[in-house]
Amino acid sequence: MLRPDHEKILNPMLRIFVFLCVTLVITLSAASAQASKLSAEGAAYKRDLIRVIEKSDKIVVTEHSDKYDFFDSKNYVFLEQEQLVYQTVILSQQEKASFKRFVRAVPDRTQYMIAGCIFEPHHTIKFYKQDELLSTLQICFKCGAQEWDGTRHSPPQEIMRGFYKLIKAIGLHPEEGWWMLAQETLKKHMAQPAAD
Repeated sequence: MLRPDHEKILNPMLRIFVFLCVTLVITLSAASAQASKLSAEGAAYKRDLIRVIEKSDKIVVTEHSDKYDFFDSKNYVFLEQEQLVYQTVILSQQEKASFKRFVRAVPDRTQYMIAGCIFEPHHTIKFYKQDELLSTLQICFKCGAQEWDGTRHSPPQEIMRGFYKLIKAIGLHPEEGWWMLAQETLKKHMAQPAAD
């Protein structure tokens, strides 16, 4: 049997313990609901992307320059320059199937943090159906970000991994010295004699 002074101590401690347990259960339930919501957004993005891959009869992947490749850091201005296209690949049926497989393999967990760097896309994927452009997806591997006009949903956290696999599989370059490549390509174009 407890002495009365022990009951005075244990009774408030028991209340605190019960309060903490209830608070923990409520917090975990809220976190679980939030995690479920985050996964739902990523899953919806993947569904939209797989749907447009299946609907498209032509998917064109382009590796190209970005306006930041022509930034004059001495004068803090962008130089007037049209986008340079380094390579273009039209996906075969096998590559299209691989693209779908890469997207399906990405976990649904939604991306909730945004990179703190400047978006400089050097890869663009265009989806076509009977020569009509369905949507355009731009990818920046430098900051791990993408912009796609084909969905209203947030992408899965690891979607860039799927895009990386696609770009490598079709022989393009997720990582490159883009500024240097742009300068070298411009020099080659300037060295070529003008056509009459």
